[in-house]
Amino acid sequence: MTTANLSASTLFSLDEDARAALFTAARSAVAFDDREVDPEIVVRAWDLAKFGPTSNNTQPLRVVVARSEAARAAVIDAAMPFNKPRLAQAPLILVAAHDDRFHDHHEIWAPGAPELGARFEANPEMRASLAHSGAMLALGYLVIALRAEGLALRPYGGFDKAALDASLMPEGWRSEVILGVGYPTAGDDQSGDRRGRIPAEIGIREL
Repeated sequence: MTTANLSASTLFSLDEDARAALFTAARSAVAFDDREVDPEIVVRAWDLAKFGPTSNNTQPLRVVVARSEAARAAVIDAAMPFNKPRLAQAPLILVAAHDDRFHDHHEIWAPGAPELGARFEANPEMRASLAHSGAMLALGYLVIALRAEGLALRPYGGFDKAALDASLMPEGWRSEVILGVGYPTAGDDQSGDRRGRIPAEIGIREL
């Protein structure tokens, strides 16, 4: 392998510290320290996550930052009972959503294909499917981007989506996942022992 090829092959590699911070040592946090999360950090994480690959570069993911007491209360009220106390202690609550009309912004993510807007407009079933799957894909990037900013988080799927949409979501936005976000506690992160993960021998099939 030439020096040039070696450089290209390692261009996007992460060292072990970065891999630990993003994956192997990162935890789904149930406790945080008392520091507030600067809203600019969420913007920086968005500006990292937006470069993750999606279908046709579509960006159906939307994020509501529930910073006010009223917004926090609306999210916590919609959560399942066993999730309410965990969300209440999170310094920041985010609601990941999808935008039913993400295609209205096609001139940003597909400036060379003006017909895409009309194609999505004419096919609401396809649009709805891509809005959900694309938002969930982009949410994965956002989780990693938030970790890259030094934050810990925990996702919550147990909540009344219809109630939260009615009380908090802008028109056309549909909630997908709640994130409790903050800085990890020093020392014991109170997350308990790490649970097992399915190994590659079970999760991968080469055909």
